Amino acid sequence: MEVEDEILAEYPIYLTSELTKYMYMFQYPMRSTPFTGKTGPSAARLKPKAKMVELDIPLDTRSQNYSTERGEDFAMGLNDKTIKTAYDRRMEEHEEELSMGHSYRQPKKKEEELLDKMTFTSVEVPNQTKYVIGVIRDEELHLTPINTTIQLRPGFKYIDKIDEKWKAANKRIQDVEKLEEKKKGVDPNTAQTLQVSVKNAEREGNMRRNLYSMSVRNAEEEDWQPIVYYDEHSLQAEKVSEKLYSDSKETLDCVTTNAEYLDQLSGHKLQA
Repeated sequence: MEVEDEILAEYPIYLTSELTKYMYMFQYPMRSTPFTGKTGPSAARLKPKAKMVELDIPLDTRSQNYSTERGEDFAMGLNDKTIKTAYDRRMEEHEEELSMGHSYRQPKKKEEELLDKMTFTSVEVPNQTKYVIGVIRDEELHLTPINTTIQLRPGFKYIDKIDEKWKAANKRIQDVEKLEEKKKGVDPNTAQTLQVSVKNAEREGNMRRNLYSMSVRNAEEEDWQPIVYYDEHSLQAEKVSEKLYSDSKETLDCVTTNAEYLDQLSGHKLQA
């Protein structure tokens, strides 16, 4: 016969929903270490209707594990600077020579920007169970239901932006080559196949966009709202955490048996 565990304490349970609509549970499948005051997000953004979150996590560019060369390449996805082609550099040097004459000197290489942050993007987790936050004070258990559960993983929008910049740079090269071909008297109609392929790509892209669901379109159209990240030990977080305690002392009465409670936890449907 098994011996039942000894009951060490019994606490009354109180429920509060004052913060429920603001309560998000963040899961980090790709991260194993918790944030600290120095490694926490440097910026955060929220789409309340779409329940989407973005966090900018700073990167240590002085770490021995950080590749400066790759950091310079990826930093192009964080700014609005265009990628300079050989034609662009040649035109800039030509203009400098014309403006400065014989006193022109090759400019020193500027210190390049580095990728100094990683943006985590969210995916909402379907509600398969209910989560609550529980806090104990003065031998009382206070529960606040959690509204949304999301998983945050590294996003790579900067790579997409770099790809767009390279496409724009290649377009400029093609435009210059077409112009030079026209000057040489080459028939410009020889490049018609490229134009057809671009139109086909645009048509296919429009078809894919039309397949988006309304919810996805609404999420894309909703503007990001900047929010401030506060560490759990900050005064701001401590002030908000006071709202996790219920002011109402109305005791919750249990209306289920132990067997019914276990069935609900396991997802087992009770037979009528």
